[in-house]
Amino acid sequence: MQLEEDLERLNQYQKEAVLDDSNACIVNANVGSGKTTVLISKIMYLHHVKKVPYQNMVVLTFTNKAANEIKERLSGSAVGLDMEELGTFGTFHSVALYLLRNRLPIENLGYTRGFLVIEPEEELDIAMQVIEEQKLVIKYKNRLKKRLEQAVAGQLTENNSRIQDDIFKLVRLLREEKVKQNKMSFSDLLENTNQLLETDGMDVKWMIIDEVQDCDKMQLDFMERMMKGDTRLFAVGDPNQIIYSWRGSTWNVFYVLKDKYQAKELSLPINYRSSSSILEVAKCFLQNGTPLQG
Repeated sequence: MQLEEDLERLNQYQKEAVLDDSNACIVNANVGSGKTTVLISKIMYLHHVKKVPYQNMVVLTFTNKAANEIKERLSGSAVGLDMEELGTFGTFHSVALYLLRNRLPIENLGYTRGFLVIEPEEELDIAMQVIEEQKLVIKYKNRLKKRLEQAVAGQLTENNSRIQDDIFKLVRLLREEKVKQNKMSFSDLLENTNQLLETDGMDVKWMIIDEVQDCDKMQLDFMERMMKGDTRLFAVGDPNQIIYSWRGSTWNVFYVLKDKYQAKELSLPINYRSSSSILEVAKCFLQNGTPLQG
């Protein structure tokens, strides 16, 4: 069996993570430690050994490349696998899109299932149209895109805004206009999914997250709303590689998840990509003191 062969190739730390049966487990995976191998082996172990249907798993990644690699490995290990079973495997935005198109009552928000996903530039064009039609006072229009993003993400509020204008009225009117035009931005995909998940839960047995250190507040909310009752959590990441802090990643996400879900923490200290001499230098720059082995 392919799974048995894959498990035999794992080192002791990787195997411990794959076979761990905790309700919540966070794996501290250093660069070159076989993170993707562990993630895929975990999914296959849950499906083939623990008999968890793929439809009852949600697997979230940050890139289409990572999502496609996981799907290709799974389809290559199972004859006749219907890719529809992997609808909840993908990036945060692609999974949200799948749920809005196929599972959640999008009509409750005034949309139809044929809604269009728009680029930030088109959303900005719609915002400028609303400003003109409603004669809104908006200062610093060259920063409008960034201010809208901050307002939607909750980083900019009426209490902390130093600019007195109609930005928050614009956020409300822009949302209404997008509903009228049956269009959603990328942030709308997550926001609308989060809103619907508050009242329409899903049967998720396992929540599996790649590069968890890069989650921002909206993505953490998305994850939390998907986890109901007996949902288990398996997250992999490296707190030394927070690359999306510029757009709101929660820098202490490991601590937040460990505290919230009483998660067990494991590590993958063996690096297969670099020599021992390189790793000795790298240790000087690690913030969390994680051991590295070449």
